[in-house]
Amino acid sequence: MTTSVIRFISTLALASFFLVACQSLTVNPKNNSSTTAQYQLNALISVFETDTDTAFRASIQALDLLGYFRTGEIHGELETSVFARKVGDEKIVVKIIKLSPEQSQVSIRVCMIGNLPESQVILAEIEDMILDQ
Repeated sequence: MTTSVIRFISTLALASFFLVACQSLTVNPKNNSSTTAQYQLNALISVFETDTDTAFRASIQALDLLGYFRTGEIHGELETSVFARKVGDEKIVVKIIKLSPEQSQVSIRVCMIGNLPESQVILAEIEDMILDQ
């Protein structure tokens, strides 16, 4: 009896996590942006109409402007990752994936469990930097 109740509660909690874990939202509400992003499994993901070099430069400028400490980068043929830390030694990972020569996907994860509001602030700043270039 007790095991079945624990299984039911675990299944219910897991199902609610996956239902809430994927949601669509506006990237930059302060600029009435039409760009949207998906919050999937603790990462905020958005697609921008720009090349990966521009998205990379915008990402590092945004992290610097917001006061994060960049700790490293990994450059691949189709994917670039930027690593940073915030106060409290929480890890921030920005991944830029090349979808086409003029389209890039930017993914932001703050901490292991994710932080939607902070990810949204970072992504909004990246969008501002892309629009300024």
